[in-house]
Amino acid sequence: MNAFSLDIKEMRVVDSHCHAFLPQKETQSFETYVTLTGLPMEKEHLVNSLLYRIIVSELKKTLKIDGFSSQVVDERNRRYRQNPEQYIQTLFRDAGIDTLLVDTGYPSEFFSGYSVPLEVFSDMVQCKVNEIYRIENLVIKLLTRHSNLDQAVEEFNHTIDAKIKDDIVALKSVIAYRTGLSVVKIPEEEVKKAYNSVITSLQSGSEILKEVRKKTLDIKTVFDHFLFEAIGICHERDIPLQIHVGMGDIPGIDLRTSNPILLQELVSDPEALEVKIILTHGGYPYLREAGFLAATYPNVFIDFSETVPFSSIGAGNMLRSLFEMTPVTKIMYGSDCFNIPELAWISALLAKKELESTLNNIQKKWNLDDEWTNSVALKILSENAKRVYKLP
Repeated sequence: MNAFSLDIKEMRVVDSHCHAFLPQKETQSFETYVTLTGLPMEKEHLVNSLLYRIIVSELKKTLKIDGFSSQVVDERNRRYRQNPEQYIQTLFRDAGIDTLLVDTGYPSEFFSGYSVPLEVFSDMVQCKVNEIYRIENLVIKLLTRHSNLDQAVEEFNHTIDAKIKDDIVALKSVIAYRTGLSVVKIPEEEVKKAYNSVITSLQSGSEILKEVRKKTLDIKTVFDHFLFEAIGICHERDIPLQIHVGMGDIPGIDLRTSNPILLQELVSDPEALEVKIILTHGGYPYLREAGFLAATYPNVFIDFSETVPFSSIGAGNMLRSLFEMTPVTKIMYGSDCFNIPELAWISALLAKKELESTLNNIQKKWNLDDEWTNSVALKILSENAKRVYKLP
């Protein structure tokens, strides 16, 4: 007899990590948004990923469309353009999406040329929306405004304090993209020298983004310093910190410097030990490294956004890798949805399906306590995020 009988499909979901999107900014063909590459890729390859095929298959069922994949996408495009709010809400109701925690660092005026006001996004998706504030965007702006480190730190703290008063639920770091995860605490005098060196380059005519992309030791020193500043704020104000680890979009991410195990010095810092640190994306492909940190450091948690949906049929294997060591009270669902609503929707469907299958198999094999097993999906899909991010 299968003791695990929880109807996961009907569970409500808290998406603990995603991005806002606007229908009018969808200017490319649909398949180009179902990939992590920003490099030119032939359509033949894009439409032959399993994730793309799963999305089309599920759209046929949810939207009650018949026909070939190209016809399904054509009908999807028609409905989305005709009434985007109705289309999005159809998908989100189907997936049981209740709450979205939105990293407003992408899209942003600075990097993308536009941003999405959260009130506009919330009206469109018709679910609860909370903001996560990305710190590196702020650091880059401060480098263009202040020639003095102390002034930059003062505005950094003032800006984040104001955002906390506006009810953000967490800070977010993408230092993996900027200079990698080997973050170290550096004496302030050395930080000032590094900051002054960067300012000198900027005053000599170097563009800020080109300077950042050089990933020099001076740039790394500055970003490392501000990440520790953020940890201090999180400790003082009792809010969590998300850190991007593992995979991301290409060519932006360097997997060689985004292994979560490189964060061991940071997560073991005495002040950081008092801060809830969430490793995003499950650290994929470094799932076991992320799981080890979450299992051994009381302050470390994991969300598996982006791993679901982009691992497609590997989502069950991914969950099993995290379950090897990580307490289920430290694992959270997320999608890392960006650009199109289907990524939020298919992520929730995949997560529910693979979570139910995985828990069924574990319960059968090890005869675990029924009540505890039945509670695991609820914890991962919503309760853990509500607790960590202090959601109502």
